[in-house]
Amino acid sequence: MERLASGKRINSAADDAAGMALAAKMRADVKSLNQAIRNTNDAISLVNTYDGAATEVESILIRMRELAVQAKTGTYTLADLTNANYEYDALKTEIVRITAATTFNRINIAGASGTTGGTGSGANTQTFFVGADVARTGNSIVFTGESLNLNMTVTSSTLKSVDSVANATSAIEAVDWALERLAINRAQAGAMINRLEHTVANLMNASQRLQEAVSGIVDTDYAQESANLAKGMILQQAGTAMLAQANQSPQYVLLLLRS
Repeated sequence: MERLASGKRINSAADDAAGMALAAKMRADVKSLNQAIRNTNDAISLVNTYDGAATEVESILIRMRELAVQAKTGTYTLADLTNANYEYDALKTEIVRITAATTFNRINIAGASGTTGGTGSGANTQTFFVGADVARTGNSIVFTGESLNLNMTVTSSTLKSVDSVANATSAIEAVDWALERLAINRAQAGAMINRLEHTVANLMNASQRLQEAVSGIVDTDYAQESANLAKGMILQQAGTAMLAQANQSPQYVLLLLRS
């Protein structure tokens, strides 16, 4: 009756001491695996945030290259080039701002760590814990996000201005280099996202199988317990009937004697 009412085969250590200990360990692992799934999903969100910022930087660089090509032609006056350079400089500034402002949970992820405002060159590194057992290797995944401030990493110089034909030529070369570096950064981010998605799938499978194992250990087998209950009730009713019959036997003997 207790097993049917609670739904549990093990309701106290006396029911199955070894099974209770094993189930407790497995339940702890299930909880930890479910948290690891959340950790990994958070990691995917972080890398997606980085890649989203990189997408905007890519759009900016493409526009900067367009301005540089425009400034290289000989049909513009110095005043025209100065005007074009206003937008070019503004776009460079926006790259710096994106680098400093792109955060996940208030952690700068697009600029080098240890630099003012997170706007420098270099890389930020995050370590994601994606497992339940600290004794196992491979439960930590490291993502290194290179700085998106490509203004400061172009072959030892900054992205040039476009206020002259000569500078525009250098600017085209610099932007091409920056786009190449950015493509590498985005490829690394995309590869990490795909890896983490497989990590989530594996963790979900492990968690589900452990939950099934815990259920097999501690949950009631309703078919078996219902059969046991029915058997017990039948035996109880039969015993009661036999006892009633036995109590009536002396009465029959007295009736015979009286007759």
